[in-house]
Amino acid sequence: MSLLQGQQGQQGQQGQGYGGSGGSAESLMAAALMQCRDAIVGTEIVRPGTSQDVTLGQDKRLERMGRQYRHQALIAELMEDIGFDCAEYDPVKPTAKAFTVLRRKAGGSATSVDYTPLAELVRPGIGDFHDAAPMVATYAELRADRAAEILVQVRDLIPFFVSILPVTPVRCPAVTEMLECALDIVAPVVMRVKIALGCPRPSQFSDRIQPMIAEPPHPSFPSGHATQVFTLATMLSLLDKPGTAVVSDSQVYRLACRIAINRTVAGMHYPVDSAAGAILGIQLGRYLMARGKADGKVGSAGFDGTKFRTDGKPRDFHYAVLDKMMKDDDEATKIPQGESNVRPAPLWQSLCKRGAEEWDSRWS
Repeated sequence: MSLLQGQQGQQGQQGQGYGGSGGSAESLMAAALMQCRDAIVGTEIVRPGTSQDVTLGQDKRLERMGRQYRHQALIAELMEDIGFDCAEYDPVKPTAKAFTVLRRKAGGSATSVDYTPLAELVRPGIGDFHDAAPMVATYAELRADRAAEILVQVRDLIPFFVSILPVTPVRCPAVTEMLECALDIVAPVVMRVKIALGCPRPSQFSDRIQPMIAEPPHPSFPSGHATQVFTLATMLSLLDKPGTAVVSDSQVYRLACRIAINRTVAGMHYPVDSAAGAILGIQLGRYLMARGKADGKVGSAGFDGTKFRTDGKPRDFHYAVLDKMMKDDDEATKIPQGESNVRPAPLWQSLCKRGAEEWDSRWS
């Protein structure tokens, strides 16, 4: 669950708890402060004294902000360089044929903005989804075994990575904040892609799919969970070894694959949704970590859902398939190429610097 979602839930609980009555802790504190001021200030005329202008830079001021407000400032900074481009069918159809997540190039000015592709996703055809639905149904036999994971992963993803690496909020608060920001960056990006491509859920092809959890009211491709967990896995991998390639059978990528597959087990997604989410997530993870450096670079990648087939049949997705995708041994995948500099993100860089320091001492 993202930080903003958690805050919204807490606010809702507080509102229900206080119920508008005058007996809340906040009301009592406000009354006490008013009474205290009246007693020690009285009717004296206030004569302002001298004050000091700002002496701290943005990075230090960011640290002093309340965590939820700091989070919002970071999200705004990171999102300001992301754009989107849509490729239509010819003749035009209700959905787009392909959708590209763009990122702003380094250089330029506020009045001269230039974008370059970060990840292009090509929509599978309706026949591709139709043919993949039976595969989704076969995964249902794993539901009883994976029910606990699936139910928890509806809302919580970071604890599964914490179980592999000692990056608890107490030990690594900056790393935790980086991961929470990533989740809140991924969500709007994925939804923008989903709405453009408008892909059907497996249950639309058969009433025998019967998902084990409530089906989200948005399109299927790419998988949001897959995008999120591959973003987190990539960020953690790059924290550990900056500049490293994707190691498909590492624990963080095995975990990302399992969480993505669990969404197929639950009846939510096709394997192709997970594959597309993996590419988009890896690219977003690389982008975020690149913007956390003074000289960060990232390339462009792509995934063509119409080519995710073997011998004319829909393909499955697991970490062995991911390995082929990352080694340029997969027709559907275009591995990252054309690296170029990203624009600096000073606020995000300050958080990433603290995160790197925590990472180096996380075993202490």
